[in-house]
Amino acid sequence: MNLTEQQLLEIYDIVFSNVHSKGFKTAEVRTLLFDREYWFMQKPKENWYENLIQYLQSINFDLSLLKMNSAFKNI
Repeated sequence: MNLTEQQLLEIYDIVFSNVHSKGFKTAEVRTLLFDREYWFMQKPKENWYENLIQYLQSINFDLSLLKMNSAFKNI
């Protein structure tokens, strides 16, 4: 399942509070979700990881497709 632009924007708003362009937001979220080397340059929101997983489950996204940095589970 591919994420739509709207879903990527919603994910950005779940994880971050900073304002950016749509292009930046969608690129940042794709990198966050699918690049094991990704690390934050800006502070994420509190409970972002749990909220993100809950959102992805609510849209029936296959979590096995995620390739997120494994350190995120522990922060």
